[in-house]
Amino acid sequence: MQKAHLYEALYLVNHGIDEAVRGVQRLKKAPHAFREVYYKSVAGLERRRALINGQFMHEMSGEEEDNASFFEEEFNRWLSDDPLDNEEIYKLVHFLEDQRKKMGEPPLVQFLKPKKQEKEKENAVLKQALKDTTPKPRSRLRKPKPRNNVAQARAASDALTA
Repeated sequence: MQKAHLYEALYLVNHGIDEAVRGVQRLKKAPHAFREVYYKSVAGLERRRALINGQFMHEMSGEEEDNASFFEEEFNRWLSDDPLDNEEIYKLVHFLEDQRKKMGEPPLVQFLKPKKQEKEKENAVLKQALKDTTPKPRSRLRKPKPRNNVAQARAASDALTA
């Protein structure tokens, strides 16, 4: 909805054409000037201006009409005497919070996420918790054998006696 820069650009085009027309008008005053060329150039500049303005206004008129009907509907909905239903209240508060966010102000209301997103988040947390508590599989690499045969024999005999 930020269209000011477009209208400013159109203004700059028109202003530039005005300057060009003034320059050509000054050239017409020169002695021994071939005036027909200057008249044609002024007419060409004005023709281009009319084409640019007409095209721009034609393109913007549809958008402006859409905006007018949208804001008329918004105006009638929010300022009517009929009470708002829950969904309309939610939309209004959400809109106001978005405006506060754009202005850099802290939120006054915190919105809860829909139940589906909440469940997905909950499931993700549970899966992560299960991953953390599930024992990791043992390595398939062989364990190195003890090099001391005497210590190995004692351990085996101790195991048998116990």
